Amino acid sequence: MLIDKIKNSLKDENIKESVLTTFINELDHFEIARRLNEFSTEDKVRIFHLFNSDNKRQILLYETDMDSRMEIQETLDKDYLANLLDQMAEDEATDIIKEHSNETQEEILSKMEKQDAEVIKDLIQYGEETAGGLMTPDFNKILWDQAAAEIFTKVRQESNSDTQPYFYVVDNQNKLLGFFKLRDLLNAPASAMAKEFIRPETPKVEISDPCEKVANVMSQEHLSILPVVDEQNVIHGVVTFDDVIRVMEDIASEDIYTMVGTAKVDPFAKKTGSKIMARAPWLFTTFVGGIISAWILGIFDNTLSEYTAIILFIPFVIGLAGNVGIQGATVIVRGLATGDIQEDNITHIVKNEILVGMLNGTIFGFLCGTLISIFAKFLLNTDPLLGVVVGTGIILAVSLASLVGSLTPIIFINLDIDPAVSTGPIITVANDILGLAIYLVTAKFILAAF
Repeated sequence: MLIDKIKNSLKDENIKESVLTTFINELDHFEIARRLNEFSTEDKVRIFHLFNSDNKRQILLYETDMDSRMEIQETLDKDYLANLLDQMAEDEATDIIKEHSNETQEEILSKMEKQDAEVIKDLIQYGEETAGGLMTPDFNKILWDQAAAEIFTKVRQESNSDTQPYFYVVDNQNKLLGFFKLRDLLNAPASAMAKEFIRPETPKVEISDPCEKVANVMSQEHLSILPVVDEQNVIHGVVTFDDVIRVMEDIASEDIYTMVGTAKVDPFAKKTGSKIMARAPWLFTTFVGGIISAWILGIFDNTLSEYTAIILFIPFVIGLAGNVGIQGATVIVRGLATGDIQEDNITHIVKNEILVGMLNGTIFGFLCGTLISIFAKFLLNTDPLLGVVVGTGIILAVSLASLVGSLTPIIFINLDIDPAVSTGPIITVANDILGLAIYLVTAKFILAAF
């Protein structure tokens, strides 16, 4: 209803511009940013300019999808865009500038204030999903020899600003010595130097640490802000909880979309043509898998012609093997994402997942094989040997699927491929082909032997 109301207002030629401006500015600009992709490019730009403050325009740019953000920025004068980004937090401005080409980045930065531009240049070099890419250079830095009274006076003078609750103590080389909270400052003697009332342990992350590790440290230490240091323990900035949550949500969404073979970023905001292009390769993979499966069926044409009842259980064997493979891959991928799987336990977890898959295959293979052998003659009018074929086929197919599903994420990581791909259509199709081939080979050998 809200979107329709805005669209109708924008189309109404009789409505005064001042009335339209008032109407747009009374709405929740966060909600407009979230659903901006539902408007035409012309309307997106018009809504942007209808906002009566740069603050709202900054929020619209930052909170909306990337395609809409780029469409708006393409219409803006570079001087105005640079000024707009200048007023934003450096880490947020960096996220926006990163989306441009190198040439455009340089042009925008050249028009920004020199100090802000230098900070953003430093931030751009870090990966978007690393501590360095998430950090903000604005934090409470305290020299080791500053007195508590001096620090407290400074805090009182800045009481109207968004003062962070943590203070980071550094030496003369900017190396992190420790941190203290506001209540530690209040309890310290007025003459005490900062280094005398810092906490004994300081949780921190390194610039290159992935977002998942930052989130894990925050969770374990119950902190909403973490200092970011380099290999020499020099502090460069801090990572805040809200930035981590935002990126973790993006990573989780990206993994889910990767699993099903669709656009990784803002799939709801993509145009129809872009959606088709993003999904077509994955569907083509399924098409190729179908052709290969048909070819395998053709190879075993004689066996299938002689024992047609085998065909009845192909979907059953493939489905069971596929599910087990996806279960193993999903558990490994999720464990890697949450940090539950580390170098010291990865071998144990992978072996355990493979064992669980094989045991499940054995249990269901024996159960299904026994039931089919018992009822084969009465219900299917075929040889009870079919139960042995199906049961053995399930055991072998599920065991291989478990092996493939559990090991593929690890292999992909070593090849610098997103492990979430291992739960997607490619691996599903591969498991289907392998399961079908194993089942038919098993059937051919057992039936030929007996």
